[in-house]
Amino acid sequence: MSQRYADRTRVDRESPVVGTVDALRGELDRADLPRHLACFYRAPQTQQKVAGAFVKHALETGNRCLYFADANDRSTVRRVLRTMDVDVDRRLDAGDLVVRSASDAYQEADFDPDRLIELLESACEVSVDEGYDGVWVAGELTWCFHTDLSYDHIVDFEADFDATCPDLPITALCQYDLTQFNDESVAKALWTHERIIYRYTLCENPYYVTPEQFRSQQTRPLNARLMLEQMHSLTHARNQIERHEQRLSVVNRILRHNIRNDLNVVSGILSSLDSSESPGAARWLDTAIDHIEDIVEIADKARYVERTISTSQMERTTLAPFVADAIERAEETRPDATLTVRGDDDVSVVTDTNFDTALGELLEYALERQEADTPSLTLDVSDHPPERVRIDISYPGPPVPKNDRDVLTSGSETQLQHCRGLGLWLAKWIVENGHGRLEFPESGDPQIRIELYRRFD
Repeated sequence: MSQRYADRTRVDRESPVVGTVDALRGELDRADLPRHLACFYRAPQTQQKVAGAFVKHALETGNRCLYFADANDRSTVRRVLRTMDVDVDRRLDAGDLVVRSASDAYQEADFDPDRLIELLESACEVSVDEGYDGVWVAGELTWCFHTDLSYDHIVDFEADFDATCPDLPITALCQYDLTQFNDESVAKALWTHERIIYRYTLCENPYYVTPEQFRSQQTRPLNARLMLEQMHSLTHARNQIERHEQRLSVVNRILRHNIRNDLNVVSGILSSLDSSESPGAARWLDTAIDHIEDIVEIADKARYVERTISTSQMERTTLAPFVADAIERAEETRPDATLTVRGDDDVSVVTDTNFDTALGELLEYALERQEADTPSLTLDVSDHPPERVRIDISYPGPPVPKNDRDVLTSGSETQLQHCRGLGLWLAKWIVENGHGRLEFPESGDPQIRIELYRRFD
């Protein structure tokens, strides 16, 4: 049984490696965002995808979204949002989405930072009164090249807004075209935004300074390209370290705890066997062999985590081959089981290249939870909500224990709270590598749920 982990390598499918905008969607979905963000880009396609992901997330989380267009005309903005499954006409008619010319909007405020902030404060008040959680603003900063204003005038607004926004139900994304703004302007923009999006990555900004510090300091580094690249590298390294530390902690605890317990059982059994004539010897030997096999499988899964999960990739592909692989694996393990697949699994998704391993672990878990001679489960595939694909695994047995659910949700184990084995952890890490979700509905029903992003171009 452990051979599938020992020599397993992913067979590359013909589908392309996933674009990093999908990773950004996952980050926006999970991150606790500051009120003032900036996006730095060179290609118009990058700007459109990032801004589209931002607007889509704003609308899905109960906010009114104001988009100030400039480099893109308003029809282009609407078209981009439609390609990302946003019901643009309905959102515009309902007032959820407002798309305006950036120059017109700023001209209404007479290009005065204080007046513009007052207008945004008023928009927040009106939106909250109308039932929205807040206001999200996406602005293309290229509008300033159509005026006689210096960038210092713009950055003064950035600093003033940065001082005001923590007190408002507002989240803003300022968009900077690196082919038009010079190094000095970009560096000043970096000082006024706590987090930035660069190369589709949501980065912590070590160059950010508070509005008070911005006003008081005169000399700061101006090598904007170096600052952006360092920030991206630091963020990537920090994310990798955090993931590795979590996984090492879980694997180490399981190896120490489970292997020690299994070896103690084996040792006790073997010590009891004075000779092959001992009563129950065959049964005890079978038990010892079962524990030894458990040890081997845990060790192989730990090696699989080390070799595969940390270097895995996302891809855009059809869900069906993953489902077929996982079902085949479950049938090999439990040939007596009845497995039913319902719904349309011929749907394009964004997921980790090892997703069939995650799905196989969950199917195996659901079958092992049952005491029936012929265990069964049903795998339902459905769209829910429209931008996600949901996979529900239902089975006639006890639900996932609350202790296991709590540990997996918290992301760490302790001596008092831990999961038995690596299977659920392995599934969780693979699903989350693809920016999906692994959930255990608390309805009391025995059910496991996965949500993946649908693929869109």
